[in-house]
Parts: sequence; C-alpha cells; structure tokens
Amino acid sequence: MVEPSAHDDGKTTGLREPAHRTRPPSVSLSDSEILQRGLEAFSELGYQGASVRELAKRMKVSHNFINDRFESKEMFWRVTVDHALRDPLRQLFDALESTTDDVEAFKTVVHVFYSLAANIPHMNRIMTAEAAFESERLDYLYSEYTGPFLERVEPLVERLMRSGKMPEMSMEVLFSALTGPAVVLTQKQLGRRIRQAGDPPVAEWDQLAQSLADVVIHGLLRH
Repeated sequence: MVEPSAHDDGKTTGLREPAHRTRPPSVSLSDSEILQRGLEAFSELGYQGASVRELAKRMKVSHNFINDRFESKEMFWRVTVDHALRDPLRQLFDALESTTDDVEAFKTVVHVFYSLAANIPHMNRIMTAEAAFESERLDYLYSEYTGPFLERVEPLVERLMRSGKMPEMSMEVLFSALTGPAVVLTQKQLGRRIRQAGDPPVAEWDQLAQSLADVVIHGLLRH
C-alpha cells in the first residue's frame, strides 16, 4: 500500500486504506511505478484530461482500481504529488540548515532548488498548470509545499536584505525570480529546437540547471 507523507511539523497527509476494502486490487506494478505513471499522466494531460479510465489504461488495471485503492482521483493526485515532492522539500530544508553563513545558505538552497527542478520536470509542469487557476489542488500545493518552503526561506532573505547583501524585494518577486528560470527546465521540446539537437546527457542537463542557478544568484545577491 502507498504510505501517507509526513512533514517535519508532524502533520500527516495522504491516505489511509479505505475501511470497507477487504483485499487490494490485483496489479502488477509497484507502488512507485503506479505513482510515477500517475505523475506522467497528470503532467501530460492535466488533471481534467487524466480521466480515471485513462489512468487505469496506463497502469493496465481495472477501471475501478483508482477508487478502490485511493478512494478517488483527487486523492490519487494528492498521493502522487506527495510522492514527487516530499523528499525534495526535505532536501531544501536540509540545504537551509547546512551552514550558518546566510550567503552560502542562500546559494546552496538555490542550487539544490534547480537541481531538483531538473530532475522532476513532470511535477514542475503540474505545478505550473495548477498555479494558473483557483482550485483545491492549488491550495494543497501551497499549504503543503510552497508555503512551508517560503516560511523557511523568508527569515534568511530578510537577514540578507537587512545586511545589504540582497536588494529589497517582496517574497512574490523573489519567488518569481527563482521559479521563472526553473520552468525552462521543463521545456525540453523547446530546448531541442534552440540547441538544434536532441536531449543532452544527464550530466549536461544537470550542468544547465547549475548554470541557471548561478545566473539567478548573481542577479539576486549584491557583490
């Protein structure tokens, strides 16, 4: 069974197994494979386009599988999101605590943020799509992931601004400056046309992420 997620504050999200179910639906995929296929479907088709029937088709399971295992498509979406973002959020928190030097802490957070963005492009597309419209899904993303990240980063940013090491700006401007270039990491098809070549090796893709991080850091910190 897919385990629910738990963040540092002890709050638990995700699902409990429905009490009425006596045995799990038969499926040949592992929990991780199920969630990865769900992530890919929501990324490619959007939440509305990823019907229960289409999800079942991609997993090669019965039409009732999603409702039997996860209670609803909405809850399956949440578990999929938790699976994709739980560990990255913890890595960002760890990066914040990696040093007592505010400048180095900020640089580390930005580099980790871009490295993660490069490695979870499907989730980036989902977040970009959900951010455009009001929904309970956007509320969930913000309350569980974006909000906690900004709450941890804000004191660091405020100290950098007070010390004159970063220009004064709102958290909205800062977040836009961080996430705007990161979206490029999800646009592989456009990147192929710019490079006039196929996808780069993983090492080169990671280097692109780090180069973008360096550009953003250079623009946000005063030297």
